[in-house]
Amino acid sequence: MSDEQRTPVERSVLVLGAAPEAGWVAEALRDRGYQVAQVPGKETDAARDAAGIDRHDGWRLARMDGRVGAFRAGLVDEDGRQETLAASAVVVAVGNRRAVSWERLGVSPADPGVMTVPQARRLLDAPRETGPAYPHRQQTILVALDLGGDTAKETATEALFLARDLRARWNSEVLVLYRNLQVDTSDLEALTRHMREEGVVFCRYEEPTLEATEQGVAFTYVEGTLLGQILIVPEDVFPREDTPALAKALGLRVGEDGYFQEVNIRQYRPGLSERKGIYYAGRCHMDADPATLRADAFRAAADVDALLGRGYLTPEAIRAEVDSAKCARCLTCVRTCPHGAVDVVTRDGVTAAWVEPLACWGCGACVANCPVQAIDLLGLETPAWASRLSEGVAAS
Repeated sequence: MSDEQRTPVERSVLVLGAAPEAGWVAEALRDRGYQVAQVPGKETDAARDAAGIDRHDGWRLARMDGRVGAFRAGLVDEDGRQETLAASAVVVAVGNRRAVSWERLGVSPADPGVMTVPQARRLLDAPRETGPAYPHRQQTILVALDLGGDTAKETATEALFLARDLRARWNSEVLVLYRNLQVDTSDLEALTRHMREEGVVFCRYEEPTLEATEQGVAFTYVEGTLLGQILIVPEDVFPREDTPALAKALGLRVGEDGYFQEVNIRQYRPGLSERKGIYYAGRCHMDADPATLRADAFRAAADVDALLGRGYLTPEAIRAEVDSAKCARCLTCVRTCPHGAVDVVTRDGVTAAWVEPLACWGCGACVANCPVQAIDLLGLETPAWASRLSEGVAAS
C-alpha cells in the first residue's frame, strides 16, 4: 500500500451509553492509549466512573456527520446547548431495557409471594436473622422461566444464580421451571450441573396455568400441580425506547426485532455496523449471558484497535468510484448505498455523486443500481460479457 493511500487518523473513540459494557469498552481502549469520550445519555448515574475517560454527562447524540477516521458527533443537552466531538471511531453500547409483562403471566405483583428476580435478590441479601428475608427461609420457591415467551439469556442466567443462592442460603426447596432453557456455554452448563448436585430441581413444562391462592402460587402443567409459597419471575428485555432515534442520528438501521445490527451478509462478523468505523457492543445488539457480554465488549475494543492502531486508514482494495462526467445526479446511489458512503458534492466545479474511499466497503450496490452506469468498482476487472453489454447499450 503506497503512502499516498494512507490517511493519518487520531486515536480517538466515542463511546455511547451507560451500560456496563460501555464502561468495559471505554476502559479497555483507555488502557491501550486511546483518547476516549463517553456520552452516557440519560442513565448518567449508572455509568462507571473511571479516570482518563472524558465523560459528557447530561448530553445526548443528535447527529453524526463525517466518516470513519473523521466523525463529528453533534451533542445537545437539556437546555438546548450544542457541542461537537471529533472521533475516529464510535462504539454503541447503550444496553437494553427491562420490564415484566405481567398481563401475560396470569399473576400480578400484588399477589402474595409473587416477585421478580431483582426483588428476590434484595430479600436474599438482607440481614439473615432480623431482616425481611428471614420469614421466607425453608419454603418452597418456584423460579419460573419462559412464561409468555423465551426468557433472555442474561435474565435467565441471573435467575439461575439466584436459584442456586436461595437453595444454599435459605435452605429452601427450589424448583426451576422452564420450557426452552438454553445452557449453550461451558459456564452455564457447569452452573446447572452444580445446581442439580446441590438439590435444585429442574422441571420442564408445556402450556402451564398459574393461580394465586391463600397457600401460595399454584403452577399447573401436564405432570400435575406444584405449589410454592414464592413465585419468582425474571424480567423481560426489550430494545431501548430511544433506539430508533439514536439509529437515525447515527445513520444506521435497526433489525426487525428493534435492536441494532440488522442481519445481512456483511454483518456475520459480530458487532459490525453498516457504517465503517461504528461498532456495537453488548446488549444493544445481542442476547447473551454476562460472561459473553463482557467478552463482546472486549471484542469491540479489539476491533477499534485493529482499525485505528496503525495510526492511519487505507481504502478497501475493491471500492466504488464515480465518473462525474456521466453522473446524472439522480441520487439513486445515495439512497441505495447500505453503508452511507455516497453523497453528492461539488469538486473542481463539477457537481456529481462522490464515493468516500475510506467509507466504501466495495459491495457494488451503487454499481448495480446506477441507471447511467456511471460507477465502477476499482480493483475488480469487468467481465467480458458486461463490457460487451455496455457497448451494446451505448450503441443503441
